[in-house]
Amino acid sequence: MKSIGALLLAAALFQDPAQGLELERTVRLTTIDWLGQKREVQRKESVVLKGSNVAVTDLTFGEKLILRADRKTIALADPLGGRYSEYTFEEAAAVRKGALDELRSVKGRVAGTIDEKEIDALLEGYDQFPAAPGVELKSEKARREVILNGTFVRLSVDVDPKVRSSGTLAALAAAGAFHPAVAEKFKDLGGLPMTGKVRYVLFMDRVVEEFEVTSVKAREVADSEFDLPKGLTKVPLKGFGRPPARKPAKPSEFKRDFSDDGPPPPEKKDK
Repeated sequence: MKSIGALLLAAALFQDPAQGLELERTVRLTTIDWLGQKREVQRKESVVLKGSNVAVTDLTFGEKLILRADRKTIALADPLGGRYSEYTFEEAAAVRKGALDELRSVKGRVAGTIDEKEIDALLEGYDQFPAAPGVELKSEKARREVILNGTFVRLSVDVDPKVRSSGTLAALAAAGAFHPAVAEKFKDLGGLPMTGKVRYVLFMDRVVEEFEVTSVKAREVADSEFDLPKGLTKVPLKGFGRPPARKPAKPSEFKRDFSDDGPPPPEKKDK
């Protein structure tokens, strides 16, 4: 028989997770940039959620991903390095669109070649298709799978129906990490994803996230918990967008000086 405290906690989570949730989880994260370079990390994370706002903190190095649906911003902070990068959802979408439009333009110049097939595969990795994709949500007991075009599994997780929350998915979806048709299915997950695998796009990286939630706690979460750490310097995110144009300072004054070369040669006269 469950204790009264456990029942109250379950009721609180079910009734109003919008007040705030704090999760701890282990994550194996694989990122692939659009040049095919792969990076893998395994870490423990603390996740704070309130509505569609999310702050994910790497418990080893303190790096933070902050998704604020209320302000429509996405930020990566590196407190140890003293810097952060931040974009509005609109800015991030514009950069992605520009890069993918350029890729489609290249595809048009290599029609009928092996390069065209490779570009098609890359575009599919970003959920870019010639026609609107079909999306299916499969449910069996606690297992949920979201499948794109009958082939691409974008989500495969076990959910806890006692916690009425989609975890980090709603915030990622708001930031454009999923195709809209995929994001629409998250409304029907029926509980908090506790373990499994999810694929999405963050900035220009394709991400495969394998995770397990090890702790769930309902608590009041202040909006300030989604603020950036103070004292950091804003920098462009490496590999995403362009740094601001830099122009060399114009010299205040320039004088020709031949003193080290001796006197100038005598001027020639026309005969």
